[in-house]
Amino acid sequence: MAAVETRKRRDGTKAYRVFWRDPSDGSRRSMTFDDAGQAERAAALLNANGQHLSLALDVAKAITQDGPTVDDIVEEHIGLLMRVGDDTRAGYRLRARDHISPHIGQLRVAGVTWQQVTRWVQVLREKRLSPKTIANVHGLLSAAMNTAVRLGYRRDNPCSAVRLPRAQRGGDEMIVLEPLELDLILDNLTPHYRPFIITLVGTGMRFGEATALQVSDLALDAHPPPIRVNKAWKQDGERRPYVGAPKSARSRRTISLSPGLAGMLRTTTAGRRPDDLVFPNAAGRPIRNNTFWATHWLPAIEKAQGSGDEAAVRLTKRPRIHDLRHTHASWMLAAGMDMFSLSRRLGHETYATTDNRYSHLMPAQQVAAAQVAAAAMSALRLRRPEA
Repeated sequence: MAAVETRKRRDGTKAYRVFWRDPSDGSRRSMTFDDAGQAERAAALLNANGQHLSLALDVAKAITQDGPTVDDIVEEHIGLLMRVGDDTRAGYRLRARDHISPHIGQLRVAGVTWQQVTRWVQVLREKRLSPKTIANVHGLLSAAMNTAVRLGYRRDNPCSAVRLPRAQRGGDEMIVLEPLELDLILDNLTPHYRPFIITLVGTGMRFGEATALQVSDLALDAHPPPIRVNKAWKQDGERRPYVGAPKSARSRRTISLSPGLAGMLRTTTAGRRPDDLVFPNAAGRPIRNNTFWATHWLPAIEKAQGSGDEAAVRLTKRPRIHDLRHTHASWMLAAGMDMFSLSRRLGHETYATTDNRYSHLMPAQQVAAAQVAAAAMSALRLRRPEA
């Protein structure tokens, strides 16, 4: 581990030397600073990045630069965001605290290099963070660096062109359930929560939207009966839950219900007051994601997967709760819903989000597109390349 040692010079001033061992050859290395704070930041950076000698000169240069640090610009960037709620800000700050600040937070913004960002990404990978998490954290840093450019702290964004790790495991992809697979999960789920899960897969609602639904948000006597989505559970800066606006403007929407789902909800909400939750937990309080996952969803998945050869049918997938939303999208597309209508039903901010996420679930459309292209090309007199 890198450590700081204070030494007194002959002229009476103090010097602060940072010692560490380079892991590549075990040799003892050192750097000297005139400022105690700079020495402490250098030691922290070296410890966070494996004490590699190749980092030493970059650390010395970055520590002695003037201007705001990476921590400063990330916080300034988060504070300048206009279209996010307290829960999103809190999430960004936690992401920065856990994955940016310990490694490069004390570097001066003006001195951060592409190589340092690349090494930082490699460190995150060595910590076994998922490719998606690394992409999210890198995205936050890159956005903060764009803000630094706009504010004149530096001339370019060092995060540009940094190559990120790709997802290597199938588990990183969305999981789509077949009806029989969902039935297996429902059979092993506490009966109280079955209407909740059926509604998630029948509407594509987000967990926080469905758990915030009140009886007054249902219009079960309309034709067709809809659910009005106008709120969702959020978290404030202290990670305390509260009911606020949905994720985006497009998330405020009306979702039509099938007759069977409307009938189930009519039975579920019978005798309830308009301001009662549609889906409370067994104690009558709001359902919380982590608790529901650990105490109900995961046990149901494990039971559905079976524990021995006596299980005639066994679930082989391990879906997340959010995969019910992907399942809904898949089922809607398979039934013939167009992508634009699905985008509105899911409450995506843009059509491109829906298309990028679910276009691979539409092989029939790809075949049709190939046929259209073939018909158009048939009118051309195709020439072979000249020899």
